[in-house]
Amino acid sequence: IVIDEAQDLTPMQLRMVARRSLNGSMTVVGDIAQATGPLAPGHWDEVLAHLAGRRAPRVTGQSVGYRIPAQIMAVADRVMEAATPGLRAPTSVRLGDHEPRLVRAEAADLWSMVAAETAERLEELERAGGRGNVAVVCADAAAGSVADALAAAGIEHVAARTGGLDAAVSVVPVSLVKGLELDAVVVAEPAAIVEGDPHGMRSLYVALTRSTRMLSIVHSRDLPAPLADARSAGELASVSPAVR
Repeated sequence: IVIDEAQDLTPMQLRMVARRSLNGSMTVVGDIAQATGPLAPGHWDEVLAHLAGRRAPRVTGQSVGYRIPAQIMAVADRVMEAATPGLRAPTSVRLGDHEPRLVRAEAADLWSMVAAETAERLEELERAGGRGNVAVVCADAAAGSVADALAAAGIEHVAARTGGLDAAVSVVPVSLVKGLELDAVVVAEPAAIVEGDPHGMRSLYVALTRSTRMLSIVHSRDLPAPLADARSAGELASVSPAVR
């Protein structure tokens, strides 16, 4: 029996799987740092307690990351440590061509700045050759505001809730972003993402680890502490709206 995304299964679901394993052999895959929701486990022991069977479990942590560039992983690692202290973060095997960047906006201009950053990232992908995709990841309650701002800027887009990810630009509420892989991600107002879920720091970690090439963070409110630390360490390149 093979289980993927095991961190999101409930205790009852885990027990149902265990009962169906006749010889106790299971391969269980997941990421505790991405566990969200009211029953999110804090450690693999909490998952294994519901899978007790005929064999002693062995836990192997992933030590190498292939999908996410090292520059993005450095930022995400800070959020991971805050969300799930003590978990081993994977080491990325590749450097990306683009540094993660930070855009500070006034509250009144937040969504228009999100739209502008989305357009710029899309243009960069097109200049690099080929067709790429950009997702704006935001708190669930902000998806409508993001969509309105993109429409006002003349940026064609789809809502992930209804249109999938076929378009070049998508608006993805953070509750739906888990498991996606995108060329570029614009994370809008991370403080709102953190506040929107009991495990909001984990939701932010999920949002930051979806991009394979480019990451932007646009905010008007104070940054969550791990991102503020990343900015202080120079891991996020600040971009001034006035200069842009």
